[in-house]
Amino acid sequence: MVPFALVAAGTIYYVHASKQRQFEGTLTEATRALSLVVDREIARRDAVARTLAQSPTLSAGDLRAFHEYARTVAPDNSTVVVLADLDGRQILNTRRPFGETNLPRTVYTHEQVKAAPGGTLVSDLYYAPLGKQHSFAVTVPVNRGGRTLYLLSYAGYASALQNVLHDQKLSKAWFASVLDSKGVVVARSRNPEKYVGKPASERMRAEIGGGRDGLFESRALDGSEILASFSTAPHYGWTVVIGVPLAQVGSPVVAAAGFAALSALLLLAALWAAARIGGGIARPVLQARDAAQRIARAEAVEVVPTGLAEMDTVLQVLSDTSHAVQRANREMQERVREALAEADKAHQAVLQNQRLEALGQLTGGVAHDFNNLLMVAGNYTHLLRARRPELAGTQEVAGIERAVANGAKLTRQLLAFARRQPVRPEAMQLQSRLPEIASLLKASLGSRVQLACEVAPDTRPVLVDPAEFELALINLAVNARDAMPDGGTLRLAARNGEADMVCLEVADTGKGIPADILPKVFEPFFTTKPVGHGTGLGLSQVYGLARQAGGEARIESDDGRGTRVTLLLPSLRSADLPAADPREEAPAPARVEHALLLVEDNGELATVTEQVLQAAGFRVTRAESGDAARALLAAGSVFDIVLSDIRMPGGMDGIALARWLRERHPALPVVLMTGYSTELAQARALGLQVLPKPSPPAALLDALVRELGTGSSAAG
Repeated sequence: MVPFALVAAGTIYYVHASKQRQFEGTLTEATRALSLVVDREIARRDAVARTLAQSPTLSAGDLRAFHEYARTVAPDNSTVVVLADLDGRQILNTRRPFGETNLPRTVYTHEQVKAAPGGTLVSDLYYAPLGKQHSFAVTVPVNRGGRTLYLLSYAGYASALQNVLHDQKLSKAWFASVLDSKGVVVARSRNPEKYVGKPASERMRAEIGGGRDGLFESRALDGSEILASFSTAPHYGWTVVIGVPLAQVGSPVVAAAGFAALSALLLLAALWAAARIGGGIARPVLQARDAAQRIARAEAVEVVPTGLAEMDTVLQVLSDTSHAVQRANREMQERVREALAEADKAHQAVLQNQRLEALGQLTGGVAHDFNNLLMVAGNYTHLLRARRPELAGTQEVAGIERAVANGAKLTRQLLAFARRQPVRPEAMQLQSRLPEIASLLKASLGSRVQLACEVAPDTRPVLVDPAEFELALINLAVNARDAMPDGGTLRLAARNGEADMVCLEVADTGKGIPADILPKVFEPFFTTKPVGHGTGLGLSQVYGLARQAGGEARIESDDGRGTRVTLLLPSLRSADLPAADPREEAPAPARVEHALLLVEDNGELATVTEQVLQAAGFRVTRAESGDAARALLAAGSVFDIVLSDIRMPGGMDGIALARWLRERHPALPVVLMTGYSTELAQARALGLQVLPKPSPPAALLDALVRELGTGSSAAG
């Protein structure tokens, strides 16, 4: 019986060893599958970070708008979006208000991100100074035009990975841990509050550093002896460890010894028991093998009870893992679809902004040249009145003046759209001003349109040009009236918005705007009205007013349900208050006798302006550019005052000429003319008197006399 008992014992040992190998293989596959789940969770954060890095607000440099957008992606403290410069200094943090400067530095710099695989750097575990919890971050570069502008991080609490481990439903005796690239515990399925943030044992860190995956016996952080299976994520370098107590792994040895003893006592019983146990172990192992292979093919695994508790536990873990992998795949695909949809939406918005910007540059240039023509016509009309008094009251002269005024109004609307219209901003309290404007609008709306005006009592003041603001509301009211031929309601409402903005809404109950033409309504000269019933400049002026004030104009409409135009205007700050002109206005004498240097590159405008000035008593010398004017003064010519356009050909424009005169001829007064708001602001910042084009002759002469009254005598 001894030989037969030895054979039976050997058979049992062989079956046990086979089961042990199969168990270790199953454990290894489970560890790899869990590693893929962690890898996909980090990949999801990588996708979010890269989607944010493509935001058009970053391309436009509008960090405030990007901060608002990022707050929607990271709405609570469990996640955070951080934008930093290339040295790691934080520019904005969604856990803090926009504009706060006392922000901590990021952990990584541009050189470290650039050296990371795939251009994505996954941080090790760190303690977030603002979130006050263990966290990790995914950092990507923000690239535009072949260069890196910023570093963008999408970070979150490490506790989020606890949910990933919890979903795996491991055996109570097992535990799983996620380690960062330095071997520090990021998440742990058992007692995370005690071990997260602590480094793994030296033996475990040494084994992990030796390969992508493997099995080894070790001692866990709680001191227990375990069989540890580890697998390092293929893309991001983090490691998943599953530990099984050695007592549980070695339990089949005790069973084998019992069967061997029983075999020695009763051969037939031993042979029968060996066959029975062998079959009972082989079938679950084969099931576990098949389950692992199905997981490798990303297929679902359903649990069929085997009767062996340990293998049933393993199969249940494999089944849960397979469902988690499929669920993660579905979620990732859905998030990718959403990200692509958002990216396409952002791309369309960028194209629309580029189109409006191109139209603004074109219309601004045309309006500037047209202003010169209007000023020529206005000056010639002034000369005609002075030289032919009998024509002063005729319809023909009055018609020319009306045409010049209407042309100036059109160019004003064009320049407003292009954000080049000279503006005179004033602090405006909408609580009092908006009801006044609403009263003026009632007459133009007619009796069929009901007007409602609501202003929140705490609405902050705004800084806008009152005339442009009133014109914008008139344009919107006229459009609303035309959209409600059978009557309706027009509602004006103002309140404080987000990010130091004031929100003004103008909404009607009219027929609305079709979706196919809604993106075009802010373009100049676009109109759906019949010929002779609209210029197509009303909404473009509204758009220009908002952008020139530093805000934004939006329009929403449903065909047949009305239209709502929203103006977002920056609320008033003390730094925005316009500086008062300290000079007192001097009365203009009938005639003056002064030498004047006229600097104007437009020949026809220069000719008629010279005649107007000569008629007022000035001795005029002309120069076609700033360089020519400087040459005259450097040659010793003496003048009492200089009148110069700002935008001219050559190396010296009007502002540069004024700076040069301040250095070389500080007593020589200078008056500038322009049709561009940006140049107007630059000149006024230097304390210079600036006239907008077209400027009536009376206003031009008054400005020159006022400047002569505040300046010194002739300078050479």
